[in-house]
Amino acid sequence: MVQSFAGGLVFEIGSSLREARLRRGLDLDAVADRILIRARYLAALEEERFHLLPHGSYRRSFLREYAEFLGLDGDLYVDEYIAHHEAAEPEPLLGPGRAGRRFRVAAVVNAALVAAVASVLAAAVWGLGGSEPKRTGLSGAAATPKPRVFRPPARPRPRAAVRTAAPALTLAAARGRCWLSVRIGSSTGATVYERTLEQGQTVRFGLRKPLCIRLGAPGNVDATIGETRVSGLPVHVADVMATAAGIQPA
Repeated sequence: MVQSFAGGLVFEIGSSLREARLRRGLDLDAVADRILIRARYLAALEEERFHLLPHGSYRRSFLREYAEFLGLDGDLYVDEYIAHHEAAEPEPLLGPGRAGRRFRVAAVVNAALVAAVASVLAAAVWGLGGSEPKRTGLSGAAATPKPRVFRPPARPRPRAAVRTAAPALTLAAARGRCWLSVRIGSSTGATVYERTLEQGQTVRFGLRKPLCIRLGAPGNVDATIGETRVSGLPVHVADVMATAAGIQPA
């Protein structure tokens, strides 16, 4: 499923997941038992209520695993989530409500406990040694210095690899309508898009995996990968393979 915006189109993540599940005749509880993700989290993905999911990498992991269980391209769905949803969801801040009050009360209690412990220790030292601690060893003898223990410098931890988003393919119906069918990897792969692109509309796909695209009227379409315009599209109905490196006949 796709959704229009200002003359363009983007994926509807939730509705496409729901349609793929219903095509398989599955309910949320059945999927939850198979992939061990709670049904309420799967429902949140289908409703695009991502704020109901655990924070951090769990959202991407749940989305990828659910999509791939349904035979969809998990990386493609994660790329769409990152591009259109993740940047708009800042982590919640500690507000002035109950959480803020609990934080302030805990801070006061901790400060009081620290002060009480310090008072008890000071009284114990005064009672045992008076105002000056007792000295041990021979009078006037120089203290023997402790041997210095050599510790090798800590090795720096390797940085985790940063995953960069793959370049996107943009198809624009600049000169008329064009029917499109987009599959993952080959002409027999999972279908991610199939409909007529009306003149003036655009659609965008991530290229983390190769896409096999059947174009109904290639002459009406302009193709761009990242910021680079792609030339040499076929004139008549044909299949092409799109990768991050370019577009070739299939």
